[in-house]
Amino acid sequence: MDLSRHRPRKGRRIVWRSGCSVCRAAAPPARARTRTIAGASAWLSRPSGLWVLALSLCWWPNPSPVAAEACREAPVMLVHPAVTPPYDRVIEQLAEGVAQGVSQPIGVCALDALSARSWSSPPRQVVAVGAAAYTAAEAAFPGARIRPVLVATLPAPARDGLSAYVDPALVLAPLRALSPGTEALYFIHRRDGPGELVQRAQRAAEQLGLRWIPIAVGGLREAALAIERVRGEASTASAVWFHRDVLALHPDILIPPIVKRSWEVGFPVISDDADTVERGLLFALTPDYRAIGYAAAGRLADERPGLHDIRWVRRVLNARTARAIGLAVRPGVEASFDAVYE
Repeated sequence: MDLSRHRPRKGRRIVWRSGCSVCRAAAPPARARTRTIAGASAWLSRPSGLWVLALSLCWWPNPSPVAAEACREAPVMLVHPAVTPPYDRVIEQLAEGVAQGVSQPIGVCALDALSARSWSSPPRQVVAVGAAAYTAAEAAFPGARIRPVLVATLPAPARDGLSAYVDPALVLAPLRALSPGTEALYFIHRRDGPGELVQRAQRAAEQLGLRWIPIAVGGLREAALAIERVRGEASTASAVWFHRDVLALHPDILIPPIVKRSWEVGFPVISDDADTVERGLLFALTPDYRAIGYAAAGRLADERPGLHDIRWVRRVLNARTARAIGLAVRPGVEASFDAVYE
């Protein structure tokens, strides 16, 4: 498993872990050159219903392209919003995962192309990326089995789907392993995010015995004020979790002051964006889009009611930050991360 769109900054070294039980893709060399995508989150939470996708993008080089053509007729189809670089890589990864998970050819179709043509042989199964794609696929292919993925909430009339968010329990497990002395968790999140997600995060924190301190923010000013509050209150027994899209409001303004205070006091700061780890946060879990596509394909014929959080992730650790804040990272814990910044 790798994060091969991730380029370490000048003078920094990143150690790559290998092995992916889902996609069986080869990892790049330990000093692989990679490319960083910062502030990548933007699609969902718009009035049009497009989904919030992003965090940082991860791309494994494949020797051959996915067996799909733009909007061709096929038994299985991936329907997605129109995207531009670098977000097109996410769609490519999802399509590759779907192709690996089915034994039939797949088609890949953007919404504008979907509405511009008729179908003599409509697909029997569809993976729809986001709420708008689900609605369009429902209208275009009324007889197909359609699974929505990367959605904030389950669109009607879908009975099951994959969330746009990583399972909170999955995020907090490495926090407990790395920092067993943490007693309180500041959870800084966007106010317009799903309330059910905040509740799931609270339950996950309380199950680990963490005191729950949520801070909702609506924009850059409120995010900066939240950071000032944490800088004044946090201690060595605290941890801070920046949820989806908060730091992406303005990474250059928001990240340096919280990292500086984290190192001064000695408390961990985590996020859902791998790019923030390179900039000094302790660790992040970010979606593995190829594995998500593979999982969605496997569930096309297997209905599991409800909206399920993402459990297919890549884990990135900053070992230098761990040392700076006084954490002794056991070899077994470090080995659980897919990439480690040294």
